[in-house]
Amino acid sequence: MNYTLGEIARITGGKLLQGNPCSRASGVAIDSRQGVSGALFCAIQGQRADGHDFVAAAASKGAIGALVQRPVAIPDQAFGLVLVDSTVDALADLAVFHMSRLDVTVIGITGSVGKTSTKDLIGAVLNQKFRTYKNPGNLNSHIGLPLAILGMEPGYEYSVLEMAMRARGEIRELCSIARPKIGVLTDISASHIGVLGSLNEIAMAKAELLESLPANGLAVICHDNEMVRGAGKHAKCKLITYGFSPEADCAGYDIESSDSGFTRFKVSYRGRQFCFELELPGLHQVQNALAAIAIGFELGLSAEEIAQGLLSVSLSPMRLEVIREKHLTIINDAYNASVKSMEAALDLLESLGKGRKIAVLGDMLEMGGYGPAAHLEVGRYARKKADALVAIGPLSSYIKQGWDEGATAQGFSSSWFPDKESSTGFLSELIERGDTCLVKASRGFELEWLVDFLLDLNNRMTGDDPC
Repeated sequence: MNYTLGEIARITGGKLLQGNPCSRASGVAIDSRQGVSGALFCAIQGQRADGHDFVAAAASKGAIGALVQRPVAIPDQAFGLVLVDSTVDALADLAVFHMSRLDVTVIGITGSVGKTSTKDLIGAVLNQKFRTYKNPGNLNSHIGLPLAILGMEPGYEYSVLEMAMRARGEIRELCSIARPKIGVLTDISASHIGVLGSLNEIAMAKAELLESLPANGLAVICHDNEMVRGAGKHAKCKLITYGFSPEADCAGYDIESSDSGFTRFKVSYRGRQFCFELELPGLHQVQNALAAIAIGFELGLSAEEIAQGLLSVSLSPMRLEVIREKHLTIINDAYNASVKSMEAALDLLESLGKGRKIAVLGDMLEMGGYGPAAHLEVGRYARKKADALVAIGPLSSYIKQGWDEGATAQGFSSSWFPDKESSTGFLSELIERGDTCLVKASRGFELEWLVDFLLDLNNRMTGDDPC
């Protein structure tokens, strides 16, 4: 973004209360603690904090102005203030205008699980032939997506944008901002079921991406999920499928994992067979890669270009991030959690390492009335995959309960703690050299704090035998 205060007022329908209309903003920021120099500060009124309370701080750190929805007293009259009805709506208006000036094809991605890794894989594949942008980090919401778009410079040919939602209508709103021509639907499962109420509601919310695609667009959906297949009828454009079913247009099979962390697999695509490789563990990553392979072929990439892209991918942090230290292997999947993603993480835990497998699992949030049953289900599944369970958080007592049901084998332990801080003493006693530890919970639990604790524990271990 590179607009003057006068242009910003005009685009957003706002009023410039003070400041030079010719002053130019080099970007947009919503956090006064990070990167505000030369930027427009957008004062968002949230549940925990009101950005209007931090406008002065942003001004002191070099912001050239602020979007506000109520007047704020800033003595420095050179600092711009643009008054709008809603700063969130104004942020969207800026993103729509900015997108209209970019000659870029947008690929939108949504799904209950797999969005971020699929985004990373598609971005890496397309970058082999096209200059490709993707939204950084978790900028995928009604606030994050406009910020991601406003951070996009001219010259990109494709933009891969992840889209998240917590209610009906939100994906449609994001599509009205980003205008995707290609849409990817990875999964429909019980993530956020406590907010939306049912799987059918989740399916209808996710299908809004497919409904928003133009007639000359492309819908790419996962054939392995029955509800995703059902959602495919909402697409009014060309549709292709990917997955492990032989009926998928892009079908994966003969999957082999190596001890070095590589996963090799074969692909059948429209009557042709190929071999590909990922430097990533996990069956779920192969499924995500199939979406990238299908899009790569549809956009004219060669098999060699696709293969190189798959090997060059760098995944976003805290998404099944495998950290191999001298004494411990740690799987950091602390970004988010649902039943399906918990099970995928536990599958990966089972497949990694030769030592004991420790599952450190926290609460899955936004499950509503389904919460106890969902956590019981995870506990039962974890019992088949891990050697020990450390459950953390109120709802995770049900994970322990599910683990303990009918347990008879010796040497399989389970423990529960109300919070992460109270678990550290036990973890220090439990974990030994050579263990593999999975750390996973919903984002609100911030279990990456325990990943740091485990890394420190590894550094304090003695002995020369690597894990």
